[in-house]
Amino acid sequence: MAILAFQKPDKVLMLEADAKFGKFEFRPLEPGFGITVGNALRRILLSSLEGFAITTIKIEGIEHEFSTVSGVREDVTNIILNLKQVRFKRVVEEFE
Repeated sequence: MAILAFQKPDKVLMLEADAKFGKFEFRPLEPGFGITVGNALRRILLSSLEGFAITTIKIEGIEHEFSTVSGVREDVTNIILNLKQVRFKRVVEEFE
């Protein structure tokens, strides 16, 4: 079985760029390969972003996530799911 020639991009153009934004063009690409490249770039960019998130919680007197807290309507599972929705915002004076 012969290996088909794979068309590689021969042009990578920087269309726009500043300190916080960049627009690039890769061409030519095989049909459907743009989605593959886009997903890879998205994953790389998202993994390199700094951020804040709740990673653990501890409720005094609670052993596991299926427990109930006296005086609270929601169980611990719902509390955890609600805490996953919390978003933090960091205010920076200038771009680093």
